Amino acid sequence: MPRELEFMSQQVAAGRLSRREFLGRAAALGVTVASANLLLGQAARAAGPVKGGTLKAGLVGGESTNSLDPATWASQVPYTLGRCWGEQLLEVSPAGEIEYRLAESYEATPDAKTWRF
Repeated sequence: MPRELEFMSQQVAAGRLSRREFLGRAAALGVTVASANLLLGQAARAAGPVKGGTLKAGLVGGESTNSLDPATWASQVPYTLGRCWGEQLLEVSPAGEIEYRLAESYEATPDAKTWRF
């Protein structure tokens, strides 16, 4: 049985078997879901990172106009998702002060039309 599970977990890591199929077949072999997920996680780490893919997030209240541009985040859904994958240049503290994140400094032209970070 360990050989079958190892083979199936490698198939999942290679993209030839879905996670759902893996869990179903592992359950048929008498393996608990927790153990099967552990094997699956080990196989994914062994395969290494893969560029690309799709991020699916289940959040309630999103709009069709949401984007990944932090300047357009007007509600909690894009803000929450954006904070999960990236960092801002500056942050406003609860006391109203500017805190540096990615930026080391900032300055504005007198008319505030151009900003340098």
